Amino acid sequence: MQQLLTPVRPHLVVLGMMGVGKSTTAKAIAAQHHVPAYDSDDDIETLFGMTGGEIAAERSIDELHRIESAVLLGRLANEQPSVISAAAWIVEDPRCGEALARRAQVAVLTAPVDEILRRMATGAHRRSMDRAELVALVERRTPLFAAVADYQLDATLPTNELVAALSSQTRLPNPTQTT
Repeated sequence: MQQLLTPVRPHLVVLGMMGVGKSTTAKAIAAQHHVPAYDSDDDIETLFGMTGGEIAAERSIDELHRIESAVLLGRLANEQPSVISAAAWIVEDPRCGEALARRAQVAVLTAPVDEILRRMATGAHRRSMDRAELVALVERRTPLFAAVADYQLDATLPTNELVAALSSQTRLPNPTQTT
Protein backbone atom coordinates (compact mmCIF):
# COMPACT_ATOMS: atom_id res chain seq x y z
CA MET A 1 0.00 0.00 0.00
CA GLN A 2 1.48 3.34 -0.98
CA GLN A 3 1.11 6.73 0.63
CA LEU A 4 -1.23 9.02 -1.28
CA LEU A 5 0.45 12.42 -0.84
CA THR A 6 4.22 12.57 -0.41
CA PRO A 7 6.82 15.37 -0.40
CA VAL A 8 8.03 14.30 -3.86
CA ARG A 9 4.56 13.69 -5.32
CA PRO A 10 2.41 16.01 -3.19
CA HIS A 11 -0.67 15.99 -5.43
CA LEU A 12 -3.40 13.61 -6.44
CA VAL A 13 -4.76 14.42 -9.89
CA VAL A 14 -8.22 13.10 -10.74
CA LEU A 15 -8.61 12.44 -14.46
CA GLY A 16 -11.21 11.02 -16.79
CA MET A 17 -13.48 12.06 -19.59
CA MET A 18 -15.71 15.07 -19.03
CA GLY A 19 -18.79 14.21 -17.06
CA VAL A 20 -17.37 11.29 -15.08
CA GLY A 21 -17.46 13.19 -11.78
CA LYS A 22 -13.87 14.40 -11.45
CA SER A 23 -14.78 17.62 -9.65
CA THR A 24 -17.11 15.99 -7.14
CA THR A 25 -14.72 13.13 -6.47
CA ALA A 26 -11.69 15.41 -6.10
CA LYS A 27 -13.50 17.58 -3.56
CA ALA A 28 -14.54 14.53 -1.53
CA ILE A 29 -11.01 13.07 -1.55
CA ALA A 30 -9.51 16.42 -0.58
CA ALA A 31 -11.95 16.78 2.32
CA GLN A 32 -11.06 13.32 3.60
CA HIS A 33 -7.33 14.08 3.37
CA HIS A 34 -7.64 17.64 4.74
CA VAL A 35 -5.98 19.27 1.74
CA PRO A 36 -7.27 21.85 -0.75
CA ALA A 37 -9.11 20.79 -3.89
CA TYR A 38 -8.58 22.60 -7.16
CA ASP A 39 -10.69 22.27 -10.29
CA SER A 40 -9.35 23.25 -13.70
CA ASP A 41 -12.84 24.29 -14.83
CA ASP A 42 -13.09 26.73 -11.91
CA ASP A 43 -9.52 27.97 -12.43
CA ILE A 44 -10.17 28.65 -16.12
CA GLU A 45 -13.39 30.51 -15.41
CA THR A 46 -11.66 32.58 -12.72
CA LEU A 47 -8.70 33.41 -14.97
CA PHE A 48 -10.61 34.16 -18.18
CA GLY A 49 -14.19 34.95 -17.13
CA MET A 50 -15.37 32.25 -19.52
CA THR A 51 -16.09 28.54 -19.24
CA GLY A 52 -13.98 26.03 -21.13
CA GLY A 53 -16.91 25.47 -23.46
CA GLU A 54 -17.11 29.19 -24.20
CA ILE A 55 -13.38 29.41 -24.86
CA ALA A 56 -13.58 26.44 -27.26
CA ALA A 57 -16.52 28.02 -29.10
CA GLU A 58 -15.24 31.62 -29.19
CA ARG A 59 -11.52 31.06 -29.60
CA SER A 60 -10.67 27.46 -30.47
CA ILE A 61 -10.33 24.02 -28.97
CA ASP A 62 -6.55 24.32 -29.36
CA GLU A 63 -6.59 27.51 -27.25
CA LEU A 64 -8.65 25.74 -24.59
CA HIS A 65 -6.17 22.86 -24.55
CA ARG A 66 -3.21 25.24 -24.13
CA ILE A 67 -4.98 26.86 -21.20
CA GLU A 68 -5.90 23.51 -19.61
CA SER A 69 -2.27 22.37 -19.79
CA ALA A 70 -0.98 25.62 -18.32
CA VAL A 71 -3.48 25.48 -15.45
CA LEU A 72 -2.43 21.93 -14.51
CA LEU A 73 1.29 22.68 -14.77
CA GLY A 74 0.85 25.71 -12.52
CA ARG A 75 -0.98 23.67 -9.89
CA LEU A 76 1.62 20.87 -9.99
CA ALA A 77 4.41 23.39 -9.37
CA ASN A 78 2.93 24.23 -5.97
CA GLU A 79 4.60 22.51 -3.01
CA GLN A 80 1.41 22.42 -0.91
CA PRO A 81 -0.30 19.00 -1.19
CA SER A 82 -3.63 19.11 -2.98
CA VAL A 83 -6.17 17.19 -5.00
CA ILE A 84 -6.62 18.49 -8.53
CA SER A 85 -9.47 17.81 -10.92
CA ALA A 86 -7.84 18.23 -14.33
CA ALA A 87 -9.14 18.36 -17.88
CA ALA A 88 -9.08 15.08 -19.79
CA TRP A 89 -7.06 16.71 -22.59
CA ILE A 90 -3.90 16.89 -20.50
CA VAL A 91 -3.11 13.21 -21.11
CA GLU A 92 -2.43 14.18 -24.72
CA ASP A 93 0.18 16.79 -23.74
CA PRO A 94 3.62 15.20 -23.17
CA ARG A 95 4.64 18.06 -20.84
CA CYS A 96 1.70 17.30 -18.59
CA GLY A 97 2.45 13.57 -18.67
CA GLU A 98 6.01 14.23 -17.55
CA ALA A 99 4.88 16.58 -14.79
CA LEU A 100 2.28 14.09 -13.57
CA ALA A 101 4.95 11.40 -13.28
CA ARG A 102 7.19 13.71 -11.26
CA ARG A 103 4.68 15.57 -9.08
CA ALA A 104 1.47 13.58 -8.63
CA GLN A 105 -0.31 10.33 -8.29
CA VAL A 106 -3.21 9.93 -10.68
CA ALA A 107 -6.68 8.48 -10.15
CA VAL A 108 -8.56 7.88 -13.39
CA LEU A 109 -12.36 7.70 -13.32
CA THR A 110 -14.02 5.61 -16.03
CA ALA A 111 -17.63 5.23 -17.16
CA PRO A 112 -19.48 3.87 -20.20
CA VAL A 113 -19.96 6.28 -23.11
CA ASP A 114 -23.74 6.45 -22.68
CA GLU A 115 -23.35 7.38 -19.02
CA ILE A 116 -20.82 10.07 -19.93
CA LEU A 117 -23.21 11.50 -22.55
CA ARG A 118 -26.04 11.57 -20.01
CA ARG A 119 -23.87 13.43 -17.51
CA MET A 120 -22.41 15.82 -20.10
CA ALA A 121 -25.90 17.09 -20.83
CA THR A 122 -26.15 18.39 -17.24
CA GLY A 123 -23.06 20.64 -17.32
CA ALA A 124 -23.34 24.05 -18.97
CA HIS A 125 -19.58 24.60 -18.57
CA ARG A 126 -18.76 21.68 -20.90
CA ARG A 127 -18.33 21.96 -24.63
CA SER A 128 -20.94 20.11 -26.64
CA MET A 129 -20.02 16.86 -28.33
CA ASP A 130 -21.91 14.20 -30.24
CA ARG A 131 -21.67 10.48 -29.53
CA ALA A 132 -19.28 9.75 -32.42
CA GLU A 133 -16.84 12.44 -31.27
CA LEU A 134 -17.01 11.18 -27.68
CA VAL A 135 -16.43 7.57 -28.75
CA ALA A 136 -13.37 8.66 -30.77
CA LEU A 137 -12.00 10.62 -27.79
CA VAL A 138 -12.58 7.72 -25.39
CA GLU A 139 -10.81 5.34 -27.78
CA ARG A 140 -7.87 7.72 -28.20
CA ARG A 141 -7.53 8.65 -24.54
CA THR A 142 -8.16 5.30 -22.82
CA PRO A 143 -4.58 4.04 -23.35
CA LEU A 144 -3.22 7.47 -22.40
CA PHE A 145 -5.20 7.44 -19.15
CA ALA A 146 -3.93 3.91 -18.43
CA ALA A 147 -0.34 5.05 -18.99
CA VAL A 148 -0.54 7.73 -16.26
CA ALA A 149 -2.95 6.00 -13.84
CA ASP A 150 -1.84 4.94 -10.40
CA TYR A 151 -5.48 4.08 -9.61
CA GLN A 152 -8.47 3.35 -11.83
CA LEU A 153 -11.93 3.83 -10.36
CA ASP A 154 -15.43 3.06 -11.66
CA ALA A 155 -17.17 6.43 -11.90
CA THR A 156 -20.62 4.83 -11.89
CA LEU A 157 -20.16 4.18 -8.17
CA PRO A 158 -21.41 6.76 -5.67
CA THR A 159 -18.78 9.32 -4.64
CA ASN A 160 -18.43 7.94 -1.11
CA GLU A 161 -17.65 4.51 -2.57
CA LEU A 162 -15.04 5.99 -4.92
CA VAL A 163 -13.34 7.69 -1.98
CA ALA A 164 -13.47 4.47 0.03
CA ALA A 165 -12.05 2.48 -2.89
CA LEU A 166 -9.12 4.88 -3.22
CA SER A 167 -8.54 4.92 0.53
CA SER A 168 -8.44 1.12 0.62
CA GLN A 169 -5.58 1.21 -1.92
CA THR A 170 -3.56 3.94 -0.18
CA ARG A 171 -2.56 5.15 3.21
CA LEU A 172 -2.74 8.69 4.48
CA PRO A 173 0.40 10.59 5.36
CA ASN A 174 0.90 11.21 9.07
CA PRO A 175 -0.59 14.72 9.59
CA THR A 176 2.00 15.45 12.31
CA GLN A 177 4.89 14.99 9.86
CA THR A 178 6.09 18.08 8.07
CA THR A 179 6.48 17.83 4.33
